[in-house]
Amino acid sequence: MKFFKSYTGGLVVLAVVIVLSVLLGSHRSLVGERAKVEAQFASIAGDLQDCLDITANVLTVGGRYLEEDELAGLEGSRNMLSDWHGISSGYTAYTRLQEEASAVLDALETCALTEKDRQYVQGFRTDLAAEADTIARDGYNAAAEQFNRRVLGAFPANILSRLTFVAGAELFA
Repeated sequence: MKFFKSYTGGLVVLAVVIVLSVLLGSHRSLVGERAKVEAQFASIAGDLQDCLDITANVLTVGGRYLEEDELAGLEGSRNMLSDWHGISSGYTAYTRLQEEASAVLDALETCALTEKDRQYVQGFRTDLAAEADTIARDGYNAAAEQFNRRVLGAFPANILSRLTFVAGAELFA
């Protein structure tokens, strides 16, 4: 106890408090800035939900003309996208969904569809392309890259982020 009442003890305690304050404050600030960037992902998340809705309709029409095994890939990719964890895994699931949906739509176009179903299939393809275009033009990736480069890549945040285990913003890519 005598140490803490001494001048040296007081300086040691002060230094520890300052270091902890800097680390905790840096962590809190950097995580808050990353959260602001990741909040911009909500628009892409909405577009991903729209893709799930469109592909549910693709499965409905596909069920009238195609065998179950021809629809299994799309069903699996829908499940993968509806249960994604993390932005980069969402991108992987979305890419797979786009490929599987395109394959089912291609298969449907070779079938003898009713005129109404032919219009549906064309509409599904157009809607999925529009969602893909919207996602591609979204500003989230630019904001995430800017955060990673300008905030976490600049001094002193580049050092403090490593010391406080603050990761960069995930890219939807």
